[in-house]
Amino acid sequence: MPWWSWILIWLALAAGAAGFYALIGYRLFKRFLGILREFEAASAKLSLRTPDTVPSSIVEDVPADIFTEPAEARKAYDAGKAARSEARRHRRVERRMAKGQPRAWRDFPEL
Repeated sequence: MPWWSWILIWLALAAGAAGFYALIGYRLFKRFLGILREFEAASAKLSLRTPDTVPSSIVEDVPADIFTEPAEARKAYDAGKAARSEARRHRRVERRMAKGQPRAWRDFPEL
């Protein structure tokens, strides 16, 4: 077998491998496009369920506190923390009273 036949054999093998990889790449690309179409359809379905705007009753106007003194900020933080804790306690008591199952002395609002 002459020396140039080896070159032809290796060129054919390389061309076959390149063709094989091109075929695999094309199939992967087509599958990826199919997945993108499915994702687009799913996101279109989900976007129909969500409102475009948030009601103004949910959004609160919170001032920027960058110029607030640290002591005042800590005081406001502690007051908000206590208010949230009290609101949680109140919701818990109301829920338990509605179910008829007060569990602790702190759950009785009269005491």
